[in-house]
Order: sequence, then structure tokens, then C-alpha cells
Amino acid sequence: MPELYASLNTQLNNPSWFYLSASPWQLYPFLHDFLNAQGRFPRGQLILRDMSRGAMPVYLSALTMGTQAYKVDRLSKVHEWLPEPARRVVLIGDSTQKDPESYGEIARKWPNWVGAIWIRVVQGVDERKEKDLNDPKRFAKAFEKVDSRIWKTFIDPKELQAAVTGLKTN
Repeated sequence: MPELYASLNTQLNNPSWFYLSASPWQLYPFLHDFLNAQGRFPRGQLILRDMSRGAMPVYLSALTMGTQAYKVDRLSKVHEWLPEPARRVVLIGDSTQKDPESYGEIARKWPNWVGAIWIRVVQGVDERKEKDLNDPKRFAKAFEKVDSRIWKTFIDPKELQAAVTGLKTN
């Protein structure tokens, strides 16, 4: 994946990067170090879930808000910072949680803002869950009413090289 991100960074001339995760902010040091180890990923804003007990209402909200609702909420904030048509976004996620559903919802809400959605089909982690998580019917439902030209599933990031090059021409 670092090679894909580096290619995007070059092709798109150093775009703004946001790394959105439903992980709690307490994992920030680990995730920050992972992203910045040996310059593997482009520098960007790391957006994590607030799970502090200091603000009990925020903590309870974080515990009860599902992953999809959380990601849609955070992406809505990013949309406020980078509104259309000034910027377009490329949403990159994976099949393990709710990225397809979250990104599909955002693409339906702001179709002119989303330039591409790429979902990595995760394999070899939990075979029992993968059958459902990687089911093409799941992706079809998640991206219902989303232009089929902007979303793609992939296993190997090398599959996206043509799509990366195509982004620059769009």
C-alpha cells in the first residue's frame, strides 16, 4: 500500500492527505509512527475516534456510534474543510469493517466531490468472516446508485496503477 500512496502523491502533485480510522485516539502514537516510518506514507492528518472518559457524553457517544456513522460524520467534516468543487477526494479503504458502506453513503451525498473509491479486498485474516465481507453482493449494495466508474475493489494495489494515472487526467 505505501507504493500506491506514493504514486498518488506524485501523480496528484502532493495532495492533502487524511487518514481516517475508527481506532481510538489512544492509538495515535502507534499509528503515527507506523505511517511515518521511513517515509512510507505521505504526511497527513490522522483522524481518530475520541474515546476519552474525561468528557463522558463524548465517550458514550463514541461507544454507541457505529463505525459507518462515525466515518460518515468525520468525512462530512472533511467536506466542510475541502468543499466541492474546489477539491475532489479519493477514498481508499478495505473490506474489513464499514468502509464500502461509509464511502458509498458519502458518494451518494456528494457525487461531485468523490473522484474515486478504492476498496482493498482483505484476505487471509479471518476466513469465516471474509466470505461475507468480500462478497460482491455486499459491494454492489454499498455502492448502489454510485457511478460504477468511480468505485473499484482490488486485492493487489498494483491493480490500481491505471486508475491512479487516470485521476490526473480527470
